Order: sequence, then structure tokens, then C-alpha cells
Amino acid sequence: MDLAAEIRALVGDRGLLTGDDVRMRSCDPFRNVPPEGPLIVRPASTEELSAVMRLCHERGQCVVTHGGRTGVAGGAFVGADEIAISLERMNVIEEICPVTSLAVVGAGVTIEALQNAAAAQGLFYPIDLGAKGTATIGGSIATNAGGNRVLRWGMTRQNVLGLEAVLADGTVVSAMNRLIKNNTGYDVKQVFIGAEGTTGIVTRAVMRLVPALASQSVAFVAVDSEQALLDLLGRARKLPTLSAFEVMWPDYYDLVAASGTDRRPLAQGRHAYVLIEAMGYDRELDAQVFEAFLESVYTDGLVVDAVLAASDKQIAELWRVREGAECIVREMSPFVSSDVSLDVRDVSRFVDLVRSGLAEHYPIVRTATFGHLGDNNIHLALHVGPDTLAQEPNVERIMFDALRTFGGALTAEHGIGQFKRAFLPDHKHPGEMTVMGAVRAALDPAGLLNRDVLF
Repeated sequence: MDLAAEIRALVGDRGLLTGDDVRMRSCDPFRNVPPEGPLIVRPASTEELSAVMRLCHERGQCVVTHGGRTGVAGGAFVGADEIAISLERMNVIEEICPVTSLAVVGAGVTIEALQNAAAAQGLFYPIDLGAKGTATIGGSIATNAGGNRVLRWGMTRQNVLGLEAVLADGTVVSAMNRLIKNNTGYDVKQVFIGAEGTTGIVTRAVMRLVPALASQSVAFVAVDSEQALLDLLGRARKLPTLSAFEVMWPDYYDLVAASGTDRRPLAQGRHAYVLIEAMGYDRELDAQVFEAFLESVYTDGLVVDAVLAASDKQIAELWRVREGAECIVREMSPFVSSDVSLDVRDVSRFVDLVRSGLAEHYPIVRTATFGHLGDNNIHLALHVGPDTLAQEPNVERIMFDALRTFGGALTAEHGIGQFKRAFLPDHKHPGEMTVMGAVRAALDPAGLLNRDVLF
């Protein structure tokens, strides 16, 4: 019996895709690249996945795990000698508990589905991504996804209480902790969070929730200097309800203006633009505190122009300016994207160094700079002409060499995947690489899981 037939016997007809059903799938949201491997396995339970992995382990078959396939680091690319394992059928929300403020979910549940289920119980799941309708809980755990509100509620790691995973040999690891305080030795779940599927395949998770919020205040402001921007961040951090501090530099804001959709809340020509959001539990008091904050930073000269959202519709409109990724795709393609992390005081010097480094090699250099400045995370899109993607290795080398000057991190939330794998050893201490290699070798000595991902 061939491998496909043996897998079909374990997961049924619905659990296995072949032929055109495989080729119709894409492994990347920006590159229409189908899996090269012949099979996509879709187990419906931990037991089915465990059986599939036991078989793959016996056969020495390499696998690549798929969540919502929204990642931009190449982590979902499938080679010709690999098979994909998709967690999309493991999409059951098992429990939402208002008393303990937690959810028990399958790895294939989307972030948006969890948010909606939590809201129906008067709760809120704070991890929020632009791709929340497709991105899954399992994928966000594997990549330790962040999003727009890390400043307030942390990364995915901070919102996982427990999880279940299947190892490369089919062993099931159940660490479904439901307690905030559990000090009984190693916190095993951390081995799988942010490991990008190289240590095991996450199948279920216990996620932390918070009470549903009653207020949301959003302002879009302009500043005229780097110092004013940093001072504004310092003042905003004192807001007890601060949930987002999103910065857009002129190269990004001008791109939005040029997109043909008049989304500009404020005039062009300022040093930077900031979306500030605060979310709390007392609508009237929170609004008063937020308006007083805006008045004080304007009076003190930190802000030179501002608009305060007066309705949910205006809040959504202001957020659309910040989340205008389609403008980059439309106006700058092809481009190289990044999500580096570095000290907020170094951002402008870093971007200037990248631009000057690229200008030494390319006559055309376009950038779009924006990001979550409150948690040190900057997104930088780079275009150096029609063959930008062919130049991607050199473009990234120039960018990451500049980043190393400032002691920054290669990725803040997207992960290493396959695209940044070659750069990781230069940005990690050798001791860290040794520990990471030892953990991976112990849990997957045959190297079957996401073989070409991370390192």
C-alpha cells in the first residue's frame, strides 16, 4: 500500500487532498505558490494526527504544517518530497468560560471565530491581526503572533495558558493547563510557542480572555519631529487604558494618499503620523481622560494636528489608514517586506541607513515605513525596481546588516520561516543557537517537522 492509501485509511476521504485540490492552494498570501508536494493531509482530531505522524515517522516522511497560510516568511512552503498537514478541520471551540475567562479551542479555529465566540459570552480575545478571518490559533501559537495591541495585552505567548501538541513520532503531549499560577517545573508549552512547528504540531490550546471592553477612543495625530514623537509615546504610556500606538512615516502616508482613495485624515508633510487607541471599561470616564490627554499634548506642542474619532464608523476609517496594506501591494509591487524590532530611539537612523545602503546598489529605492512603535516593532517595505524579488537576498542583507548595527531583532512577529533562515545565526548568540538545536534534535531527531524552517 502506498503512503497516500495508508494515510487515507487513517483520515478518510475528507482528510486527504491530492492532485488539483493540492495545486489550487497557495502557501503564501502574496506569492501564488502552490505546494510542490503531492498530498495535503487534513486530520480531524489529535488521534488522527498522532496516527499520521507515527506513519510518517516510520516512513521517514517530512511534513510541513499549515494553519491559515497567512504567514509572510515562507514557513508554509512545501517541497516536492514533503507533504502538508493542515489543521483546518480541527476547528472546534470546545469551551468559553466566563467565570475563569478562558477558552479551549482546536488549532484550526480562526482568531476571528474565537473573538466572536468570546464576545457572545461578554469576553474579549485581545490578539488582533489584519488576517484574523483566516489566521488560526494554532498558527498564531506556532509563530507567537503579535498584532496591533501587543502594547496592552502582549504577544500570543502571553495569552496561552496551556496546549496540546503531537511530536514527530506521534507522541501526544498534553499540557492543557487552565491555571494562571502553575509552578510545577518546566513550562512545557513554551517549547512549542514561537517554534514555527519545528518541535511539534499544536492541536488544541487553552487561551486567556479578558472581560469585554466598554469603550474605545481613537485619535489620529501628526508630529513635527522625532523628539516630539518619542515624547508623545512616553506621555501616551501613562494612559492606563492605552491599547495601541501605531506610527506611519511620510513614505507610507504619502503612499496611502497616492492610492486614489482619499483616506488622509490629516494633511501631508509632517514628520510622522500616529494612531493612538485606548480601550477601557467606563465609556464616559475613559472618553474624558482621553480627550484631556489629547488636549495636553497639543497644548504642550507635541502634537501639531489631530482628529478624534466621534463614532465607530470614524474609528474604523482611521484604522483603515493604518491597515492599508493593499496600498503597498498596489503602489509598490514587487516589494520585500520586513517586521524588525529595535529600540524606538533608533528607528529613523535605521531606516536612513537602509535607504543609503540600498542607494549604493540600486537607482530606484522606495520605502514604506509603519508599525507598532509602542512595542518596538517596525514594518518596512522595500522596492528597488521591477526585479525586486530577484534582488531579495541582497536587499535583505543590506537591511539586516543595518539592523545589526543597532542590536535589533530580525523579526518581531512574522517569524523566521524559510526566508530569513540564512540570517538567523548572525543575529543570535552561538549559545542560543546551541540550545535551540539541542531542543529540536531531542524532539525531532530525524528532522521531519518543517525541515527548512527557522534554522
